[in-house]
Amino acid sequence: MEMKPECVPCLIGRVLFETEEIDGSKSAVTTKIASKMLGELFSPGACSATVATEVHEEIYRIIGTDDPYRELKRRSNEISMELYPEAERLVNAAPDRLRAAFLCAVIGNVLDFGIGTEFDSPERLKSEFSNLLSQGLGHDDSDEIRGVLEQAEEVVYLADNCGEIVLDRLALKEIAEIGTRITLVVKGRPILTDATIDDLQGLGIESIVDDIAETPGFAVGISVDALNGRFGDWLREADLVISKGMANYEALSETDIAPIAHLLRTKCSPVAESLGLAKDINAVKLLKSGGVS
Repeated sequence: MEMKPECVPCLIGRVLFETEEIDGSKSAVTTKIASKMLGELFSPGACSATVATEVHEEIYRIIGTDDPYRELKRRSNEISMELYPEAERLVNAAPDRLRAAFLCAVIGNVLDFGIGTEFDSPERLKSEFSNLLSQGLGHDDSDEIRGVLEQAEEVVYLADNCGEIVLDRLALKEIAEIGTRITLVVKGRPILTDATIDDLQGLGIESIVDDIAETPGFAVGISVDALNGRFGDWLREADLVISKGMANYEALSETDIAPIAHLLRTKCSPVAESLGLAKDINAVKLLKSGGVS
């Protein structure tokens, strides 16, 4: 997705947040460096995910950690494990289990830290969970996705955040019931609150999916190099890619990889407008060809 002016203060806010998580004394330095980098990198046609990757890589180096969100990731998974029984009961009682599972998986995507949303702590998800469920899906292509799944042999599920990954279990179970082979993809290196192999420990996901793979390298979403290489070729061979979250959308939206089902909360105007959706809704959107349609 092409970077928009609104992306600049959002990214600066996240840099400030992650710096203060580790060493607040470096906040002035990291904010200054991030601002300088954005001045150089923000240009017409620049991919928002690619720019964010370069900025975060430098900031992580300065603050001296490869995982500034480690504690938040742990708490997010713990809170979501507490919510899981309620979500599971909802899915089991629903007349359309797949749709209900997608809703729960999308609700997990509300968690995002340092970007100015109201869901700025794992505990906030717990207090607002019932309200988020009552909102339902503001955009719902579940029936079309079901049709694709029923014909699919291989599905790739691109995970996003910790906490969210716990609720993804419900969607993964329903997809498995349809009978398609599932490969879950997590991050190869820690970035933001995205789930890695280590973050899956104790969640039982390995018993649901057929395989677990990792994205190459360090990237917000998926790197351009990976999408243009063997990893991207593998995604193109899948019968369906299910992509969680905004960063994966930002990285994939300008590619020819399709069909893709995007499951996300539209937390910012640039992503919402790019998808042709309203802001702050729970969305399940199927793109049958490369780019937005």
